Amino acid sequence: MKRPVGRVVAALAAAAAVLLLTGSPATAHVLLAKAQPNGDGSTTLTFTFDHGCGESPTTELIVSLPAGATPASRTEQPAGWTASTAPSRVTWAGPGLKAGAEAAFSLTTRLTGTIGQPLRFPTVQRCANGAAYEWTDPQPGDEHPAPSLIATGAILAPIPAATRAATAPAPGTGGAATLPQALGALALFVVAAATATALARPRRHPASSPTHTRDSSVL
Repeated sequence: MKRPVGRVVAALAAAAAVLLLTGSPATAHVLLAKAQPNGDGSTTLTFTFDHGCGESPTTELIVSLPAGATPASRTEQPAGWTASTAPSRVTWAGPGLKAGAEAAFSLTTRLTGTIGQPLRFPTVQRCANGAAYEWTDPQPGDEHPAPSLIATGAILAPIPAATRAATAPAPGTGGAATLPQALGALALFVVAAATATALARPRRHPASSPTHTRDSSVL
């Protein structure tokens, strides 16, 4: 027996409502929505959110940079908002952004690290009523996760040649062997091989002289 179309539509609508309700807490975060390499070693990061503190609008956003990042060289923000930069963070402030109004905040910096390393940006979201969210938890599945990304070769700034030279091992302390070191090692190998061959060669013992005994029966 076929179900009435109205019941099927109602069931689908109820299922969709459940998905939206269960998914809404996961989206109520400050997110690192985009990381755009600029081709000069810098990367532009865009942070977004679409909620306040309950019904209270957001009036301030503070994003901390990970270790090794340079101070932000450029910022972008919604109309009416201003940005102030410090060596390790960017603070945006402005007229209240109501819940449901999606807002985007961007900063340009140079990121350093290793490929595959998680880079976290602990963030504080403050609202007009004095309430605040601290998005600082280290794992994405935590209650208040910090905006984060996984470092790739495209977003990491290249290491300057001077820095590479300063961190390279000094001659004789690591890396490839120098010519005198290689010759010395070869000489030691030859001596060791000759010694091992000599020790492995069997020794020849002189033949013992026969012992003559006198037959007492012969006079």
